[in-house]
Amino acid sequence: MFFCGLKHLIFILFAVMKSVTFIKNLDMVFRWIFVILFFISFSFSWAQYLGKQVYKSLQAHVKYLSSDELEGRLTGTEGERKAHQYIISQWKKAGISPAGSIGYLQPFEFTYRVVPSDNCQLILENSSEAGTKLLGLNDFYPVSGSANGNVSAECVKVGFGIYAPALNHNDYAGHAEIEGKIFVIDVSNPDGGSAHSKFSEFDIQQRITKAKEMGAVAVIFINPSGKGDEPSETISTKISAHDIPVVFVKDASLFKIDGFNVTLKLSLIREMRTGYNVLGFINNKAPYTVVIGAHYDHLGYGEENSLHKGERAIHNGADDNASGTAVMIELSKYLKKSKLKKFNYLFIGFSGEELGLLGSGYFTKSNLLAKYQVNYMLNMDMVGRLDSADRTIIINGAGTSPFWASTLSTIQAGNLKIKTTESGIGPSDHTSFYLKDIPVLHFFTGTHKDYHKPSDDWEKLNLQGMVDIANYMLALIEASEKNEKLEFTKTKEPETGKVSSFKVSLGVVPDYAYEGQGMRIDGVSEGKPAQKAGLKAGDVIIQIGDAKIKDIYAYMTALGKFTKGQTVEIRFIRDGNELSAFVTF
Repeated sequence: MFFCGLKHLIFILFAVMKSVTFIKNLDMVFRWIFVILFFISFSFSWAQYLGKQVYKSLQAHVKYLSSDELEGRLTGTEGERKAHQYIISQWKKAGISPAGSIGYLQPFEFTYRVVPSDNCQLILENSSEAGTKLLGLNDFYPVSGSANGNVSAECVKVGFGIYAPALNHNDYAGHAEIEGKIFVIDVSNPDGGSAHSKFSEFDIQQRITKAKEMGAVAVIFINPSGKGDEPSETISTKISAHDIPVVFVKDASLFKIDGFNVTLKLSLIREMRTGYNVLGFINNKAPYTVVIGAHYDHLGYGEENSLHKGERAIHNGADDNASGTAVMIELSKYLKKSKLKKFNYLFIGFSGEELGLLGSGYFTKSNLLAKYQVNYMLNMDMVGRLDSADRTIIINGAGTSPFWASTLSTIQAGNLKIKTTESGIGPSDHTSFYLKDIPVLHFFTGTHKDYHKPSDDWEKLNLQGMVDIANYMLALIEASEKNEKLEFTKTKEPETGKVSSFKVSLGVVPDYAYEGQGMRIDGVSEGKPAQKAGLKAGDVIIQIGDAKIKDIYAYMTALGKFTKGQTVEIRFIRDGNELSAFVTF
């Protein structure tokens, strides 16, 4: 506004000076002053992108999207429906069209949950002086990775079920002729259940895999010391079945002895639901399209991925990710009215992000990706907690195009401090686009103590910070109009900084939505062992060395067996054919 007023002042001075004929040279001087200030005012036009009125709009968006009425916006629920209907209502008011013939919504089916049927039972025959005991689902529950089954066999206690020759520990030593029996396994470990135990890599899934290899027809976990981490009663939809029934029995005293017969009847029901991506389109009749996205789903009552330890409660997800959704809405409204017409704009509210990038993965594998000729993708996930003092915005994916590297630090809009990372791979929806060789950026203000907890509420958001981030993004979009199509570059896999239970990495991104046997590859990192061995996205790994790979957990367990420099054979399925390759870690 300052520069606009100054420009008008120069007009007045210019007119006055023209009337003073004896100072001819000043006429030319003021002409140049006017031209210079005009371009200065244009270069600062970003200050007028989004003003104070947007602050109230953002507040209205996040208040509704993170309200208790939406019950945490879990994918496949009424809360998700209310959220995407709200987004659509905003787009209709702004005159933003649906994405072609499919309308505003793109449905995708997914496994919502796996639950035991009512007729599950566990019969312990002559297990004590009291004789036969019949246990129902109040006394035991199925464990993630369990299969359906009707098994009757003798039970045998195999300690912790850990086979670790390198650590001089083998719970199967001394157990002869145990094949065909039901293994009873202590969920603790030889170090008393310590989280820092050298046996920490031997989790429940690894122990199930080993039990199956040793001939178990079923597995019963118990916690006699009370020090072990008991498995969750929620059955994860991301873990493939181990082909045998697996349960946890709450009363460990029922297994003081072994050798008695056990009959286990287990029937699990896979409940399917439909999630919805919501898509709005601005058609500028341009050859390329910019995707601007944010996931709008969250954790519901914390059914999965919650970090909350208290009573069941609504996870409103104001920062994660009502904040990104709200900014996406306001960007769409601005771009509809703006003069930025070089590209089309496709706005996508993704669902299923919290369940493993389901919505964005579905979109990028659909024919819509090619239809819209995507130039680049901007993703906003958790942009609501900008530190007012530090003002740092983290931008991930800066290495996915040379344009980002040359431009991000030059934009002054929003008065932000820019911190970048190179990799296009991360735990949000931009990853799905990067894996399709599309330049991406992920805008992020950082984690906080309310992450994935019921306390992530809208009152804690920095709304002015969200306005500043939106203005920065608009300036970046405007700068991108100098190009026809951004060049894509692959990036190196980032170092996560996390301590893993294995010493090697294959360098692949798993397809978390894959529900078949094996571990399907969704992306391969440049320069890593998988890429060097010729593995590609879409390959399904079924064996590494001697280890059979039935799901992502079996894959991670298998990695724990190898060391750097070791060469092993990998077997995988590609286009229906079983192939093999040798990989060196």
